Amino acid sequence: MTNSNSYDFDTVTERHNTHSLKWDKYKGQDIIPLWVADTDFKVAPAIQQAIEERVQHGVFGYTRTDQERNQVVADYYKKKYNCEVQGDWIVWVPGIVASLSLAIRSLSKQHKQVLTPDMVYPYFHTTPAAAGKQANHLAMTYAQDRVRIDIDALEKRNATEAKVMLFCNPQNPGGAVYTRTELERIDAYCKANNLVFVSDEIHADIILDEDKRHLPYLDVSPHALNNSIVLGAASKAFNVAGLACSWAVIANPEIRQAFKDEMHGIISEINPLGFTATLTALTQGDDWLQAMNTYLRHNRDYLMTEFADIRGVRMLPLESTFLAWLDVSELALEDPVAFFEAAGVGLSAGQGFNDGNFLRLNFGCPRSVLEQAIKRIKKVLA
Repeated sequence: MTNSNSYDFDTVTERHNTHSLKWDKYKGQDIIPLWVADTDFKVAPAIQQAIEERVQHGVFGYTRTDQERNQVVADYYKKKYNCEVQGDWIVWVPGIVASLSLAIRSLSKQHKQVLTPDMVYPYFHTTPAAAGKQANHLAMTYAQDRVRIDIDALEKRNATEAKVMLFCNPQNPGGAVYTRTELERIDAYCKANNLVFVSDEIHADIILDEDKRHLPYLDVSPHALNNSIVLGAASKAFNVAGLACSWAVIANPEIRQAFKDEMHGIISEINPLGFTATLTALTQGDDWLQAMNTYLRHNRDYLMTEFADIRGVRMLPLESTFLAWLDVSELALEDPVAFFEAAGVGLSAGQGFNDGNFLRLNFGCPRSVLEQAIKRIKKVLA
């Protein structure tokens, strides 16, 4: 397969025995892991070089940021999304899930519930409970095979016991990129119910449909800007999740201070190598990212074609992410994950996302790996 800009996404990198969560789950078994959401691509050469140079320094003490480095994130939002962000709005956190917890804990002290999508990645379901709150699940719609919050139902929803609404855009799983109209309706609901909107936008840079554009929630309206926490990271797009570095954009100074206060005694400083990787990704990674997205687009299209002819499995169209959402309800399997593991393919269980009729398949891998997995799926369903 031809790689754009001569970047190599076809080479298979051996990840066994590297303490990889994804690969060592099936250590010693002939199972292709296409489950947890990291890719099998080596990082951009610029990131590799920057990390190696930082390692050569030889000292890895506690790391702090400054206004100059915060401005790198602000400049990225301007360049990528034409969105105005100020450097002092940036708060660095080791990971997105930690930020979800901090947002809930800092803003919901007087509230019992947290609004969260009913069908979304597992930490949206578990983090409220870990903070002592009840998850109030918001109905989803599959209309036109596009998985997203049912905004008609949302607008009728009582939110008197909640202060925080969690959100995932692009949607994981399903890959929907929310439109401005959809986000404006959600913002109006939040305004009417005095909610702070916490938007996980970690997949924002992995847009596969070329006619789609990610809109950061903070750019929806002045109200959205002043009543939101927008979360981002280089983790998914640049495959540096293991380096533990992310950011929160919080324009409202009171919300930002409450968030920071909650960090004391819970969150440590960010990883110096993660910080190096993130800043390099934002300043030097655009060409590589475009090439990877082209590769992922081809992988998605390949899967759509293949699954169209595979009995009992329907792949929903997706606009973004490298995570296919597969409807296997027609197969009526007691344990879908175990069924496909027995065939040599490891997928994510739909139950973790609150829909047991589905499986999630990670196609962020070389085409040859994907082709091998498809052969195994075809064989077991022949």
